[in-house]
Order: sequence, then C-alpha cells, then structure tokens
Amino acid sequence: MTRRIAATALASFVVLALASPARAETRPPIPPEVAKLYQDKPVIELVTMGIGSLIWERHGHIALCVRYDDTREECYNYGVGDFSHPAAMAWGFLRGSGSFWVEKRPISDMLWIYHHTDRTIWVQPLPLTAAQRQQVIAKLEHDILPENRGYAYDHFWDNCTTRVRNVIDDAIGGKLAAMTEATDRRTFRDLAREGFYGMTGPLLVTDLAMGRVTDQVPTYYERMFLPQYLREAVATLWNIQPIPIYTRQGEPPSQDSSSGRGWLVLASLLLTSPAWLSRLIARLPRAGLALAVLPYVLLGTAVTFVAIISPLSYLRWNELCLVLLPFDVLLLVLPAGHRRRYARGRLAMLAAILLGLLIGVLHQPLLALLLWPAIPLAVVGFWPERQARAGTVGALATDAPRAARSRTAKRA
Repeated sequence: MTRRIAATALASFVVLALASPARAETRPPIPPEVAKLYQDKPVIELVTMGIGSLIWERHGHIALCVRYDDTREECYNYGVGDFSHPAAMAWGFLRGSGSFWVEKRPISDMLWIYHHTDRTIWVQPLPLTAAQRQQVIAKLEHDILPENRGYAYDHFWDNCTTRVRNVIDDAIGGKLAAMTEATDRRTFRDLAREGFYGMTGPLLVTDLAMGRVTDQVPTYYERMFLPQYLREAVATLWNIQPIPIYTRQGEPPSQDSSSGRGWLVLASLLLTSPAWLSRLIARLPRAGLALAVLPYVLLGTAVTFVAIISPLSYLRWNELCLVLLPFDVLLLVLPAGHRRRYARGRLAMLAAILLGLLIGVLHQPLLALLLWPAIPLAVVGFWPERQARAGTVGALATDAPRAARSRTAKRA
C-alpha cells in the first residue's frame, strides 16, 4: 500500500501519454522511507532537471514543488525570463535589474516542458517538519507576489538554484550552510566551463567575460549554485537519493573540454597580420595598422563599458580591461614619436601582466590573448623607426641625381 501511494504521487510528474512503458518499468524501486514521506501532506519536493542542448540549458535547472492534501500540485520556478526579447533581458542582466522572476504553475505543466525538450528529471521529497513545510510555502507564496517576484539574476550568487537553496536552508536552520563536505577544489570558472563542454565559443567567453572573482574555490554551500550540487547536498544531508522520473532519450551533449585557446592564438595572428604585412610590403601601413588595432579596441571598449555599468562582481573586476585597452586607439592618431613611445610603454605593461599571470597575482586565463595587442604594438614600437630611416635613405638616393642634373642645367 505504501509503495502504491508513492508510485501514484510520482507518476503524475510526467504526462503519461509521452512516457514509454519500457522507460517506466526501468525506474528504480522507491525506498520505503521515501514512500512514507508522501503520506504526510503537504509534501515539499526538490525537482532538478538535467542539461539540455541549448546554451541556456547547459547548467541544468531546479524548482520547488508542493503537493497539498487536496488536488493542488504547484511548482515554483525561479528561472523565468523573457527569452523572446533577448536584448532587453541581457541589458537587465548586465545592469542588475529584475530580469528574472519566480512563477507558479501546475507540476504537470512545468515538467512537460522539460520532458518535451528531453531533459532528465529527478525528484526528492524533503523530510521537513510541519512547521518547516509551512515556512517554505509561506516564502514561496511571498515570492510570487507582483512586488516580490523579480530579482537581479547573478549566475553564481543569486540564481534560480541559490534562491531554492536559501528557501530550504532558512527553513531548516542553516543546515545546508553548515555542511563542510570536501570538494574537488574546482573554481567557479571551472564549474561554469563544465556546462559549456563541446561549445568553443561559450568556453572562450568564460575566459574573457568572467573576471578574477570566479577563480576562487567555492565552499560546499556556494557550490550549490548549480542544481546537481544542491541535489547532491540534499541526498547527503537526509539520505534522500534522487529518483529519476524521466531519463533523457537522445545523445548527451558533447563532453569535449577543449578550451579553444589554441584557436584564439591563431585568430590573434590572423587579425593582426595586416599590421606587419603592410609594413613588410611598404604599402598602406596606416590602413593595415587600423585593421589590426580597431577590432581589439572595440572589444576592449565593450568589456570596459560593461565593467563600469554592471554591479556584477565577476563583470566589474575583469583583468581583460588591462589587456585590450581602449586607449590603444591612440596608435592611429598620435604623431610618430609619441606613437612609438606609447607602444613601447604598452608593451612593458603587457610584460608586467604576463609576469603577474605567471606568478599568480593575476588569475584570468588570458595568456593566449596577450598576442592580440602585443603584435601591433611591437610593429609600432620598433618597426616603423627602421622603415622611416630606410625610406629617408631611399628618398635621398633618388633625389641626388635630380639635384646633380639641376646644377648641370644651371651651369649650362
């Protein structure tokens, strides 16, 4: 009878018309102590979803669901945003405004979305006391009020998972925060990169856009900013193992962890080639320099602008601002002597940055990117002077016969 109660409760998680009988038969048996939790309503359930194929699905998802003693079954999802207007949502994220919000909807409606997108779903009923359950429900209902529902999304310290973690932790008196289990010592950046394995572009963005604060090693509690680690913590704290109620059918996303930094080196060589090629063939040197400098100046300006306007710590303290300096546009407008001195000063600055990276004073993985500004700076700082002297000697050699002919003509 107990097993039947639990099976009935769990079955409603998935739209049965979409679930295959073979898949249902392979579900693991429900432990009696877990099945017993469903006899005491309301039941608070932690529901976690695995990764998907799209970029915003690559770190999984999470929600808290409540099964009342009547027919109501509601889920509270803190990861809702207006993805139909990505520009507005991105601007709200950068500015730290309420770009995400919490939404309440029936369990079957919410889980159909993740079933339809073929993402594994796990459920863990939480063994809370009656008072703790009421505190969780009160907080969830408070958060869906129009004046409370929006929040400034922060990928590491205030996201859909940390909100759920905090609701649970507050109700149980800080037991999650007090956990001191050992971790594998990966940094915030490492954990973020894991979700983007197989996607070279996003992996490079984690290098360029995420500042030095993400190179810290999170505590066990901070690590719960990702759904799988909160799921793991709940299993460790209460011995409530996650029950898979739907398993992904398609091929899992690639787990290739190649950083793409080698491609970044090749791209830097390609993008800066106009600067030295134009000097080599002595044609259009200013245009070649502009083609090499303007792309990284524009990127550096964008990164610096975001660092100024965003309250997010990992966007504000970005060491890339020191490498791709917007002031390098001066290479295109300063007089020759000043331009040369500026370039040499910047090369000294890049050398200091390289030393800081090597000894650990600076932390972002920017070694591959140092070439991008260094090559045109080296061309301006050292090559133009030799080219100018060669050009002057050539001009004097060309003018000498003309001067001789002029003197001969005057004597005649």
